Amino acid sequence: MKNIAIITAGGSGQRIENVKKKQFIEIMNRPLLFWTIDKFAGHPQINQIFITLPQDDIETYKTVIEKEYKDFAISIIAGGKQRQDSVYNALALCPKDTDLVLIHDGVRPFISRRCISNLIKKAQQKKAVIPISKVKNTIKKIKQDKVLTTMPREDLVNAFTPQVFQYKLIKQCHEEAKNTGLYCTDDAALLEYFGHTVYTLECSSHNFKVTDPFDLEIAKFILVNNIIKEEK
Repeated sequence: MKNIAIITAGGSGQRIENVKKKQFIEIMNRPLLFWTIDKFAGHPQINQIFITLPQDDIETYKTVIEKEYKDFAISIIAGGKQRQDSVYNALALCPKDTDLVLIHDGVRPFISRRCISNLIKKAQQKKAVIPISKVKNTIKKIKQDKVLTTMPREDLVNAFTPQVFQYKLIKQCHEEAKNTGLYCTDDAALLEYFGHTVYTLECSSHNFKVTDPFDLEIAKFILVNNIIKEEK
């Protein structure tokens, strides 16, 4: 049985104005994407990695990635129009004996190997697990500039990646979504829509997604100064 990591890096990165897409912006002479790949390529429970890239970037980065990770099984594939399409493309290429798939954002470089291990362990029992952290701020529902209600914070969490699923289950949900034209903001939402239970595992809030220029500066500071130590 195999555990496959799918790392989605097919986005255009429009919220960060840069010559390069954000997944390719270099920190300490390495693309941001590489800092993310490291956590999976160096993990003993990950057998293979699929990386989705924009079609027009494959020629530039395929050779670079394969050279950097020459001792690990990495496949580069074209992403789709949306993230969900990219994941679907990767799922279709997974080996038939795949047990679990870990679906991760290419611009979340601060996932810990310990969290990956814990997610795999729980997914082996529960079939569908996502990493979460508790919401720290008060959340209010608004309409235009008016507050409608204050949401009970104890019922709210931040959802992160990698989201880990039994391969057959997530592939089935993606196929049903494709057949019905359903698009969701994350893979867990597909399972929720089709009536499957998704479990959670609390992890560090350090596992943030680099989305805007401020996030990028924080990521640079963390990596340059080695702020976040790998959990034991």
